[in-house]
Amino acid sequence: MTAHDTQSFFTPDEFFCQESRLLSKTYNLAHVLLKRSQSDYIFVPIRPLQYLAILEKNAFWFVDSLDYAVRGDEGGRLIRISWHPLLNANQREGLNQNMDFRIIFYGKDMCEVQNRLNSELYQSMRLIDQRHCDSLNTDCKISLLPLNSSPEHN
Repeated sequence: MTAHDTQSFFTPDEFFCQESRLLSKTYNLAHVLLKRSQSDYIFVPIRPLQYLAILEKNAFWFVDSLDYAVRGDEGGRLIRISWHPLLNANQREGLNQNMDFRIIFYGKDMCEVQNRLNSELYQSMRLIDQRHCDSLNTDCKISLLPLNSSPEHN
């Protein structure tokens, strides 16, 4: 993959949303890794779930590595769940305060995946933290696109 490659990810229509709380250790580690990154996002493979997390400052996107869609002449992976903080990081009372999130589900039957994401994301980020303690390099750009209601699935 070269530096000019762009990875496309599609967000289907919102199916359901709920509020939840993310442990401070997970939120803090995500932002430590983002600070080390040479871009505005990082990829975190969550191998036990076969998911990829795309972490940005104000959103965490979870992509099912097996779901692929095509919109027009562009193909990409499907985002199945996203997390959006309800507060800005500087509004927390301290680093040990858990972060309230709005969770968006982009398909039915995602609750079990969501429950596993809470622990698996942290473990996957710890592996990255241990292996890349100096800096992280993302060699491509990302494109997060809405998916029309009638996608072609492969």
